[in-house]
Amino acid sequence: MVVFQSCLFAYILYLRACSASDNGWNAKIPKSVLGLSGSCVVIPCTWDYPSQGKTYKEFTGIWYKGDSDIIYHKDTSQVNSKFKDRTSLLGNLRQKNCTLKISSLQPDDTGQYMFRIEIKDLDSFSYREKKVSITLKDSPDLPTISVDEEVTSQREVTATCVVSHSCPSDPPHLTWSHKGTTTSHSQLQEDGQWKLTSSLTFTPSREDHNKHLSCAADITPAKTVSNNKKLKVKYPPYNVNVQSKSQVKENESIELNCSSDSYPPVHSFQWFSSTGSLLESRSTYRFNNVTRHTEAISCTATNTEGKNSSGPHKLNVLYPPEIKTGSSCDSETPIVCVCIVDSNPPSEVKWLGPSSTFPSSSVEQNGSLTIFTLQGWLGFPDTVHCSASNSEGNSVVTLSVPHHGLIIYLVVAIGAFVVIVVVISVCVAKKRCGQRPAQSVLDVKNDHNELKTTPKSNISSQEQQNNELYTTIEEPDQSVYKNFECDDGYPSCEQDEDEAVYANT
Repeated sequence: MVVFQSCLFAYILYLRACSASDNGWNAKIPKSVLGLSGSCVVIPCTWDYPSQGKTYKEFTGIWYKGDSDIIYHKDTSQVNSKFKDRTSLLGNLRQKNCTLKISSLQPDDTGQYMFRIEIKDLDSFSYREKKVSITLKDSPDLPTISVDEEVTSQREVTATCVVSHSCPSDPPHLTWSHKGTTTSHSQLQEDGQWKLTSSLTFTPSREDHNKHLSCAADITPAKTVSNNKKLKVKYPPYNVNVQSKSQVKENESIELNCSSDSYPPVHSFQWFSSTGSLLESRSTYRFNNVTRHTEAISCTATNTEGKNSSGPHKLNVLYPPEIKTGSSCDSETPIVCVCIVDSNPPSEVKWLGPSSTFPSSSVEQNGSLTIFTLQGWLGFPDTVHCSASNSEGNSVVTLSVPHHGLIIYLVVAIGAFVVIVVVISVCVAKKRCGQRPAQSVLDVKNDHNELKTTPKSNISSQEQQNNELYTTIEEPDQSVYKNFECDDGYPSCEQDEDEAVYANT
């Protein structure tokens, strides 16, 4: 509202410079105004009268379309039905301001309009010579965007968006596509038009390069217009890359290209070795007779905004297998043979014996080196062949297998086997001994170291017939073994009595 009042005041000052008089009845009204269908139009108006030093307090302002159709009156019953609720007097008649607003403009609103003043106790006057003509347009003008032709990344810049309109009391709403700080103001133009200007202050980035900065104006709820301008953002080289074929064979040549994303374009390229030495100052670099040992290379791109470098670019050089001198078999048990192969692409390895092929026990990759391991036990041959091959060729090496470690292992194993067999035999023998019958008859000396014989009468008849041994334990703590006595008819009775017979088990 403050903006509108200040703009209206400026318009009144403008009209005063273009005023005319008719016997003291003066009016300052533009000859024409341009309105937008569906929007509103404001007709600026100031007036004067010959007061002759007197003061008048009651004024009635009337607006006509043509000479007869009342479009505004404080008595709304006198207003033409087509204009009811669409017209309002913005000015204060006591302050000699007769500014009129017409809302929701329609196609048949075009034509000439006139202001009339009625002053109580003085006179009335129609300003027929100061008629204003209203014309309409169906579509609003596109906003006009202004911004520097080129802006710099990460450096603040201001863009402006200007749109013309005819309704200062309800100006358009402007919206920017980029984030930033905005300010706006309105300014009076000719023919009753107003200029709304919105300023956007923002910080562009390299991502904004070649993108459109747009401004949209909502004139009415049903009418929105927009315009845009492509941004040109200056930034140093970004995403510097070395480009080449994906692979090259050893001893061949290859050409490298350096590319980058930058604005303005890069004006110089430089190639550097991995040690920092300058190799070339052009956008391309040619390697001749590349080898597997060719060092990495990098590129630096420079433009007016700065410079940037690529990372080290290592060529993918293809070469046949090379079996390293560290390949060998050890004398430990189990036997371990190692075949170290340097190749690109990685090789496949076969272990070949005199009459058979062995699979690798493990494979370990370390860059271009591949370590193949083979484990062997009894019956391992004296020599094995490590055969490596890839798409670029093949290589074979013969590895000797030392066996003195294996002989020691066999001796130890056989000795351990013999010990185990002896221990098992002893255990089996002891087990069988523990299962034999108890001793039958024992002759044991008594306390006087004499043989003690059980009396014959103490042996049962059944025991005599079966010639079974009879044992008597005389005391709990003493185990006494006694000789048996034979009856007549036993062969043992024929032995000399001086012979002491002991039966032990």
